[in-house]
Amino acid sequence: MEETKQFFLSVNRRIFSNWTALRLAVENDMGPLEQAIEFCSYTTDLIYMNEDITISELAEELEGYMDDQFNTEVHDDSCTAVATDLLKFFHYCTKGDESNAREDLEKLPPEQPWLSKSPPQYTHPVPVKHNSSSEEDMEVDVNEKDDGWTMVKNRRNR
Repeated sequence: MEETKQFFLSVNRRIFSNWTALRLAVENDMGPLEQAIEFCSYTTDLIYMNEDITISELAEELEGYMDDQFNTEVHDDSCTAVATDLLKFFHYCTKGDESNAREDLEKLPPEQPWLSKSPPQYTHPVPVKHNSSSEEDMEVDVNEKDDGWTMVKNRRNR
């Protein structure tokens, strides 16, 4: 059953990577990428621990997770669609129906790269000692550019 769980996790990641509500939640900083990746593992464990879970119960769990972890309310039927796909593949795994699982897997859209890319590594600024004996108030101008870069300028008030 452990090898089917790994296969199911990979299917889960593929389905979640194509779930617009989850992608938008991450892209709009409603939750970190790491939480979306964890959501895949959490859902896989949830289904394997509750083998008799229904589509509506799983959809409700998905909605709750999106609300709790991503501060996102899902008002379309995408939670039900995701739950339906997940349980279909889960049943393939528990019945050992590899041929239908692989056949239906090929019908799914490919895994989108946003879910598998590494989060950016941020470096912390090093404090700089000013040689000035007088204290200065500083204002910071932040201008977001169209290309995604942010320009930060210091304006010193004397």
